[in-house]
Amino acid sequence: MVGPKLHAPGYFAIKTVVLLLLLTPGVSAESDITTKLELFNSVQRSADGSWLHSGAGSASIKIDQTGNSNVRSQFELTAAIIPNNTGIDSLQSISRAYGKFRFESFRGVIGKAPFSWGEGLIFNAADEIFGRGTGANLMQQEFEDSSAWITSFSRYFGPFSFVEMLVNPGLIPIPEDAQLAAAGGAQPAGLEETRAGVRIVTKPGGMKLEGGYLFDGRDGITEGPAPTALQAGDFYHRLYLSLQGNLWLDWHVSSSLELPDPNHIADSAPAALWKGQLYTVGVYSMLPVGYDDTLSFRFEARVHPAGSWTQDHSTNYPTYGIFNYGEVSYDFGGGFSVLGRALLNPIDLSARITPGFSWNLFQGFTLLGFATVQTGEPLDTYAWEAKDTEGNPAIASSGLAMQLGCSIIY
Repeated sequence: MVGPKLHAPGYFAIKTVVLLLLLTPGVSAESDITTKLELFNSVQRSADGSWLHSGAGSASIKIDQTGNSNVRSQFELTAAIIPNNTGIDSLQSISRAYGKFRFESFRGVIGKAPFSWGEGLIFNAADEIFGRGTGANLMQQEFEDSSAWITSFSRYFGPFSFVEMLVNPGLIPIPEDAQLAAAGGAQPAGLEETRAGVRIVTKPGGMKLEGGYLFDGRDGITEGPAPTALQAGDFYHRLYLSLQGNLWLDWHVSSSLELPDPNHIADSAPAALWKGQLYTVGVYSMLPVGYDDTLSFRFEARVHPAGSWTQDHSTNYPTYGIFNYGEVSYDFGGGFSVLGRALLNPIDLSARITPGFSWNLFQGFTLLGFATVQTGEPLDTYAWEAKDTEGNPAIASSGLAMQLGCSIIY
């Protein structure tokens, strides 16, 4: 019988966590420890028309320090579990590992921590480089902020007013070749690839007002492979302004301006300003229904004025001028809820539609089910059969996918 197989780094990390829990006196009194498993059977239709069936899931161990009111820290080890022909393999990552402190009116954070500026669940002009954006995976129980290695210091002037300075260093490339890595091939990024900025948050008249500036030393690339910049550039200056309030509905409006380095900036100032504009808006509400039920809905839009406003199949996945996101959920009050989510490109009339349900059957045990269908033509943003301009199947999200499983928290 073939047992579970773990990569050495992840195996070492798991052993380290277990040893810390066993050997540290009073750890249960000083920390909250949470283990979460999400396990699914998945069926999907690929771009060439074939059907795939797989089992997969994720496991995480999270330790939250709770013993000191002025210091907090969190460590979370996450593994994506992928069955293969040699057993069960896993891809480990330390998704969060950070500490934060407060001293009088000062706050500080260092480590791999959640990052979110501005407002918006899916579309957020202030947080475009770290946010989910138009390619968001809708088959998940909840959305969490992306994490990145940051060092930040804040000065508070009241309960909702502060100034924050933040630094996000460049990435360290890890060579796939082990001998090259051992020879020092994995060099840290240059100083010019740093991201650094400042934001100001205040709450005049009951509204949250937020504005900031970020120098982005990278060429439009996030921690993942997808480019997020609105235009080409070696580095960027990014400014944003965000408003959030409540008037019958929770609402938010954000705008940002992206200016690339001088070698890539547009010929004229008006053209540069036009190409770098991005706007996001959203509304959200949670309404009680009857004795114990709850109806929630959300709508968000992303508007890029300089994007394409007509259907364009001459290039692979052009940047369109507008996208919408909608979500409706109904909680029946007894632990059972249903939801519907959708990403829509109104220009090429393609959509990614996701119905789902969750049923908290027992304490800490929840049944989950999701499906996603994409309705577009081969070269649309959300295509049923994704293809490139030459008619070949493209590597993109599946036109139809379903997953059924459970979440276990203890």
